[in-house]
Amino acid sequence: MIYNKNVTMKILAIIPVRGGSKGIPQKNIRAFNGQPLIALSLEAAKQSSVVDRVIVSTESQEIADISIAHGAEVPILRPTEMAGDSSPVIDAVIHMLDYLRDREQYEPTHILLLQATSPLRRASDIDAAVQLYQERGADSLVSVCRTENALYFKREDDVLESVVDGYRTRGNRQELPVCYKLDGSMIYLVRTDLFRETRSFFSGRLVGYEVERWRAVDLDEIQDFVIGELIHKHRDEIAKDIQNFK
Repeated sequence: MIYNKNVTMKILAIIPVRGGSKGIPQKNIRAFNGQPLIALSLEAAKQSSVVDRVIVSTESQEIADISIAHGAEVPILRPTEMAGDSSPVIDAVIHMLDYLRDREQYEPTHILLLQATSPLRRASDIDAAVQLYQERGADSLVSVCRTENALYFKREDDVLESVVDGYRTRGNRQELPVCYKLDGSMIYLVRTDLFRETRSFFSGRLVGYEVERWRAVDLDEIQDFVIGELIHKHRDEIAKDIQNFK
């Protein structure tokens, strides 16, 4: 727990993990550089200085057992109807919040959603994101990374139109505003009361916590998993080379 302007933040970290991944079978507990993928998110959350509790939401007893072995709480299994391919993660989060409120009288002030598919998240990212959230007086926060600013969308007739106003009249991309995209699934933070009211992690005053593009790895496809392992294995070397680049 941390304090700002005499206000206490009680942050509940929730890691939603389904057992039925199709793109990469058993993705969330598949070995990733020698340990279950979910263990990396659990480690980051537990090492953070700002997280009050770390809970996994899953319908799978196997995932629950592995999560508990790596230091997480699994107070209740998620109903299977909330664990399908099209099941909104919001329903799973509310299910857990309701259980904790009704059975334990536990109500966090904030929800920190951490997807297991972001293996390059660090505890320091969580701490820095919460600090930014407080400094900016935010209601919600998401992690982002920079992206190309020469962006287009294509109409049905294949005509391209610029997403950024004025792109065609400006000679250099350096003159364009910096653009950002969601980094995949590294950090979502929101006030619990606002989340319940809006059923969204993008509510109220939304701020972005910037992550370096090379760390914005989201494991969705097999190629992501293979490349993600390589980056994770050499992450310290990569960070050092970037910092010392001349």
